[in-house]
Amino acid sequence: MEVDFEFQKERKIGDFVQSFIDLFKLIYKHFVTTIFGLSVLPLAAIALVYYFLSTKITFSAHSSSFEDIDGFTWAALLIMALIALGLYVYGISIEYFILLKERKNTLFTGKEVLRNFRTNIGKYFMFLFAMILALIVVFIPLAIVAVISAFIPFIGSFAIGILMSMVGIWLFSSFLFYREGYSDLGSCFTDAYVMLSKKLIQYGVATYIVNFIFQMAVMMISVIPLIIVSLISYNFLGMEAAFFDSSWGKLLMTLGGMFITLFTLFLYMSGVLANGIIYETAKDLKFGERIYGMIDQIGGGNE
Repeated sequence: MEVDFEFQKERKIGDFVQSFIDLFKLIYKHFVTTIFGLSVLPLAAIALVYYFLSTKITFSAHSSSFEDIDGFTWAALLIMALIALGLYVYGISIEYFILLKERKNTLFTGKEVLRNFRTNIGKYFMFLFAMILALIVVFIPLAIVAVISAFIPFIGSFAIGILMSMVGIWLFSSFLFYREGYSDLGSCFTDAYVMLSKKLIQYGVATYIVNFIFQMAVMMISVIPLIIVSLISYNFLGMEAAFFDSSWGKLLMTLGGMFITLFTLFLYMSGVLANGIIYETAKDLKFGERIYGMIDQIGGGNE
């Protein structure tokens, strides 16, 4: 399916929100099925670990903790696996976005997305280490601003959220600069900052608003099934402490963990789209690629 969406154009804050909604409506079926289709095996492995951990937890009157030290080991492994899964989903979502903006259709498959991810996986690891170093460098000034913002009545939490969004779009743009060959690893952070600097606050506000609206929408959609499951569990299965030691209780805990995992991954995916739109807008303002593309088309038409 052709995607009638202009990635590279000047946008205001309200335009970013509308552009995200428009793009998501055009591609959400293909986007979700492609990304989660590529994540079936990792998600299945995570579900097994969730269930195994649930068997290590007891809620009896005599104990309400892990049965043995292996439970803590498995919990640590689960956290590491969740981080790896999040990075994987974020990475293939980026590759999806790159294919989408290049082809302007959804005719590509998950195999192409995965192939591009594997081809560039070295860049992902290299950037990950460079990003950690960059965050160490900017940690102190960011921490100072965050602490000051925390003491601002009413708007302090929003200011911190916008600050984190600004950092997120900076890191996202830095990686795409490196991934698409505009900059090398050593200069991508400064190049991305120079590109974003004039409108960084505006981009941060736009990203924060988009993510907030999307998060609220997903939560509202999810709350009804959660209420239904809770009512069924309470009325038919019972919600005593002993219930969570039963097989049904373990299953319910596993499903709860998987729901939180899927919800988080869904937010990662939406974040890629939101950041991608802002990145393309900022890149167009900096390099004028849309103008150059129009000139090339005119020149090609005259030949």
